[in-house]
Amino acid sequence: MPASKSFLITKNENNQFVPSDIPDTSSGTDYWFHTTRDDKFDTASDMGVTPGEYDALFSEITRPYFLAIDNNEFLLFLKAVNLNPNSDPEDMVSLRILCDGKRIITVMNRPIQAVREVRGLTESDSGNIQSACDILMHLIKNVIFKINKQVKKLIEKMEALEELEDKNSDISSEQIHDLRRTISRLSRFTSPQVDSLKKLSAAQLDWKNTSVQQELEDTVNQMSYLNEEIALLKERSEILNNELNSKINNKVNRNLYVISIISVIFLPLSFITGLLGINVGGIPGTDSDMGFSYVVIISIVICIFQIILLRIFRWF
Repeated sequence: MPASKSFLITKNENNQFVPSDIPDTSSGTDYWFHTTRDDKFDTASDMGVTPGEYDALFSEITRPYFLAIDNNEFLLFLKAVNLNPNSDPEDMVSLRILCDGKRIITVMNRPIQAVREVRGLTESDSGNIQSACDILMHLIKNVIFKINKQVKKLIEKMEALEELEDKNSDISSEQIHDLRRTISRLSRFTSPQVDSLKKLSAAQLDWKNTSVQQELEDTVNQMSYLNEEIALLKERSEILNNELNSKINNKVNRNLYVISIISVIFLPLSFITGLLGINVGGIPGTDSDMGFSYVVIISIVICIFQIILLRIFRWF
């Protein structure tokens, strides 16, 4: 078995999961084998799977996906939030699960915190994990729990921006665009993940008992709720973005309106000053000491007349 990030945990005679090197498949003992795409085995037999299962586990498919292989075995692809250092949580990581009720084989392309935490619970005496089914349910629940935490953070950010908007505080378009981008990347996989979990819940598997079925239905409900919350976040972010654009447009229009009013007022005055400024003979008032005063008085009268006219037409 490749070293590095792969591990094998097998149930011993004391019904406890302990680290192991070789699974005892002949006795039907529950075990969990985990590996990564970097630690890819040379052949399917090295992993104890069929060639078809081997190809599926290491395929390029990254979207959530469910496939029932027979009445015992299924293949499930999940997406987990990326909690690795220097990574964006919405850059979700693929977790591939092959399970037949007794064995569970998982493959990931990048480290997943949920796998590390469930491994710790499995090897712990207080983890209350008794079977491969328990491992499966803990993995699914932990993946959903991490998504839930990320959705709550996004809701808090959205509420903070909405509060600033209600107070007419300045909000940068970059803040809204970053939030919308995060929500869009997260929502890309939540909807197909709901569908995959629904298919798993509806699948007729011989080893599924009432307790497991109830847990699966609960996970479907939780994932459906998160998917609805993300859809609502998309709508709220769009509304917030429209409100910001509306404010920007109103501000621009108001500024243009003020500039237009000023232009209307000064256009006749500019015409008069331009007309009196031409260098030709016959311009009235050139020989009068009161010529400039007359021009100023006429300009003021025209300006007042324009303002009265604009008020009558309710232009401002």
